[in-house]
Amino acid sequence: MPVDHYQEILAVIITVVVLFMALLCVMVLIMFNHQRRKFRYREEKKAMSEAYQKQLLESRLEMQEETFDSISREIHDNVGQLLSLAKVQLNIARQSTDADKDLLEDIKSNVGQAMTDLRDIAKSLSSERLQWISLVQAVSHELQRIGRNGLMRCHLHTEGDENTLPEQRKTIAFRIVQESLQNILKHAQATEIKILFDFAESELSIHIQDNGVGFNTEKGATGGLGLQNIRTRAALMGGFADIQSIAGEGTTIILHVPYN
Repeated sequence: MPVDHYQEILAVIITVVVLFMALLCVMVLIMFNHQRRKFRYREEKKAMSEAYQKQLLESRLEMQEETFDSISREIHDNVGQLLSLAKVQLNIARQSTDADKDLLEDIKSNVGQAMTDLRDIAKSLSSERLQWISLVQAVSHELQRIGRNGLMRCHLHTEGDENTLPEQRKTIAFRIVQESLQNILKHAQATEIKILFDFAESELSIHIQDNGVGFNTEKGATGGLGLQNIRTRAALMGGFADIQSIAGEGTTIILHVPYN
């Protein structure tokens, strides 16, 4: 074989080997970059999940604290007064030689009402209860409890066929409604509350409306509603909260909750 021809073949072989090695290096680099991006994606996803769980936990703790504060006030203002009145009535009955049947009936009624209020408060605190009843039922119980004093007219309406929410979203949505109701009682000076559940195709919209004093949203007033907390908690569910209010004309909070 001529030397020139041998050198050409050798050059071709070397070129093929070099190209093969270069291609192999490129493939290794691509695989390495792919694995690195995959690892980074997993780490980012893990970090996002941890941040979400942390924010969810903080949100739950905040809502629990606010709920406990409102329940504490309710026990003091309602149950405490009923039991104090019953105690006074018992002292009167004890000092009387002939117990008045009407007085005893009043005592029985007051103690019974206090027990009913305590049961309702216990139900409102329990997150496990939400596993067995619908969100609409849970909110309905809250409105019944608020309207029992006769000072506030409460209305509940639903539109569309009710869809089931995942447990976490159901819990957060209920606590947001609960917080909104407590803020209405504390700040709005309202005489009427209306709640509408609109079960649309892709999401649930909850309208919480009062006829209270309202506030001027353009001036950034909060009206005591903790608007940022409501928006943050709505975002935890993948939804959002729309706040509408006019000074002297009440406030409407529309909570948008996606089903999935």
